[in-house]
Amino acid sequence: MRNAIFGILFTFLNGFLGHTQDNFASRPNSALFPYIAEIQLNDRLQINVTAAFSSINEKGLIIIFNGKEEYQLSVKKRIGDTLIYQFPAQDAEWRIAFNEDFSEARGWWVNYNKKVPVRYPVHLYPGLRTLPNSTAASIPFDLTGRWKVVFQPGTANEEVLVGVFQQERGNFVYGSFLSETGDYRFLHGYVSGNQLHLQTYTGYWAFVVEATLKGDNEMEGVFYSGGKSSTAFKAMKDETVQLRDEAELTYLIKRDERVVLNNLSKLNGRKTNLDLAKNGQVTLIQIMGTWCPNCIDEANLLKELHAAYGKQGLEIIALGFEVGTDTKKQRSRLKRFVKDLQVNYPVYLAGTSSKEAAAAYFPMLNGIMSFPTSILVDEQGKIIAIHTGFSGPATGPAYTELVNKYKQEIENALEGANAD
Repeated sequence: MRNAIFGILFTFLNGFLGHTQDNFASRPNSALFPYIAEIQLNDRLQINVTAAFSSINEKGLIIIFNGKEEYQLSVKKRIGDTLIYQFPAQDAEWRIAFNEDFSEARGWWVNYNKKVPVRYPVHLYPGLRTLPNSTAASIPFDLTGRWKVVFQPGTANEEVLVGVFQQERGNFVYGSFLSETGDYRFLHGYVSGNQLHLQTYTGYWAFVVEATLKGDNEMEGVFYSGGKSSTAFKAMKDETVQLRDEAELTYLIKRDERVVLNNLSKLNGRKTNLDLAKNGQVTLIQIMGTWCPNCIDEANLLKELHAAYGKQGLEIIALGFEVGTDTKKQRSRLKRFVKDLQVNYPVYLAGTSSKEAAAAYFPMLNGIMSFPTSILVDEQGKIIAIHTGFSGPATGPAYTELVNKYKQEIENALEGANAD
């Protein structure tokens, strides 16, 4: 009876798939049961997330549709009436209790990635998140292109970002903000009148953008991060806008010093030291944390690079810097990261989640300003390339350009090592 009811609901909702922006719209014939997840960030700010169940029972997976990406939450355990769903690779979960026929659930999104865990109310019910729909002819604005975005304009904390947006099917908008320390992942939303709404949701992040459009080339609004942080911004369309060159961000101050990584912990708890000069291999070092969504995007790329260049002599290692000081919990998070993402290169616990802790391993650099940071080391143990932050798949051409740069640097390094 329960599945029959949901089948009728799904058939009804199928007629509205053209009005939804998430990937669910491209899977109208899949055997999924759609839900809306209302997440209350504060008294006035709420995001509605498209979700779906693989089956209507306590063993079913929850699929989250976040614009052009999707990910799965699996049941971790049950405590009384409460089901605990685990986010992939991150220390976050939904703790929710369903009513008898699974037509509604209430509970909490709990984010343990913070120094003090935070939680937000979650309300789940059957349905499909729909957005204001318009034809292309009725939309007065076209946001496609690059934008110069200024956070906290006119203040001492003014920061320039680059917005990259693609407007599709009339009023739907996809894209991201690029910053010097990484991108804001899969922002997605819509234009309604002269108002722009964007959002993205992961186990670690809940971002909302609300802006007023002033023609095709200008907007002004507020960026919300979680329930407490809000930042005013202004933006102008500018196809030439660029961030600072990476060479100005993280750079060598002692060019001849070799990389030696002491006092690392393997995920089984055993201590180890790595002298990259003695290893004699080209090595790509990932400085990361499981609490960092950009690190997940980077890890997915590094898996591909390891598969492509590992047999040619490329070594990849990750140094994890985790929240808190309990090394058992830190290693547990890293183990889950490796398992959920199927990471195919060694991951070590290097310390707590601070830039200072990461910088201590690299005295030959001016510092570490971002998680992630990747460092390419030649066969002699010397640093030959540095990438600060990471522009992931949500950034489109910026991601493609970065991938090609990684590949070219690796190929040049391997060629030089083989020539020696």
